[in-house]
Parts: sequence; structure tokens; C-alpha cells
Amino acid sequence: MSHDPAKITYFVSLHFDPETNKIISDAVDSIARITGNRYIIENRIPPHMTIGAFRGAKESMSKVIQCVEDFSKAQKPSIVNFMKIESFKEKAVILLPERTSFLLDANKELHRIILQEFEKGENGYYLPEQWVPHTTLATKLNKRQFIQSLEIAKKIPLPLCTEATEISVYQSSPFTELKRLELVSN
Repeated sequence: MSHDPAKITYFVSLHFDPETNKIISDAVDSIARITGNRYIIENRIPPHMTIGAFRGAKESMSKVIQCVEDFSKAQKPSIVNFMKIESFKEKAVILLPERTSFLLDANKELHRIILQEFEKGENGYYLPEQWVPHTTLATKLNKRQFIQSLEIAKKIPLPLCTEATEISVYQSSPFTELKRLELVSN
């Protein structure tokens, strides 16, 4: 599929409880301070786990938001257990959660709903058969920054048990939160 510049990428992400957000934010801040890599901070990217990426026209923003609102009504707060620190091609340091039915089902259902209206985004990395759930602590790292970031990330106490409490929809370029919704127990 060719890249259509008239379309933008929308991301749908889960967010965690305040205690976990602080642990993740503290690690991101430490990485930025020690490595000089401030990508996550400068782009004001909050702690999150992206469960879907979709492409559509900027004019379809309200439709994306409506789809996410509809999807969120069937979701409830759920446990996420981060089990280990990993790297992605020595360019990113990530927290990997246990692959639970909650995460896998949420990813699959989101795609079932949104792909009826929109194209897959991010080269299909978030499609159910390809998705690797993760939370990024640092990205766009050079070799030195990668080594330093990994050492800092290893200080996070694992396993880190949290709860996914909110879902949001973002647009990329510039990274902007469009809507955040609380996940409510039924």
C-alpha cells in the first residue's frame, strides 16, 4: 500500500493507574536526564500501551473518536502485568507485559471495529497476528544511549502489576491526544 499524504495515523492506547504512571514517568525522566535522549519528553508522550494504529483522512477524526467511544463501552479496567524489560533492535527500550486474554481480545476487537472504516497503520505492526504489547521507555536511541537506557530500565521493580484504567485516541504528526475515556466496571 502506498503512503497517502492526505491521511494521518490515529493511535488507540491504554493508560494505567497513577502509581504505575509515576514509575514509568520516573524511568523515562531518568533516561532523558542521563542519556540526553528527550524524544518521549519533548513529544509529551504519556505512559501508555498502544493497541491499534489506523490511517484515515483528517476529516474523519470524529468518526475515529466515535469508533473508540463505542469500543470503550465494552471494555472495563483490567490487570496488566509487566514482566520484563526488552529492547527493539537496540533502538528502543520497552516494558513487556504478560500476554493476557484482556490485551489480546482488546486488540482483536478494536481492529474488528475500526478496520471496517479505516486502513491499518504503522505497517500493520498492531494487527492482532503481529502485535507485541509493550510500553516504550525510550526510543530513537544510539548505541551509547541504548546501553544507558537499558541499565536505568532494569531498576524498575518487576513484575509490575497495574490496571489499565483509561483508553485514548491520538493523532500523529504532531502527536496530539484527541480523546481520553475512563474504563468503567459494569
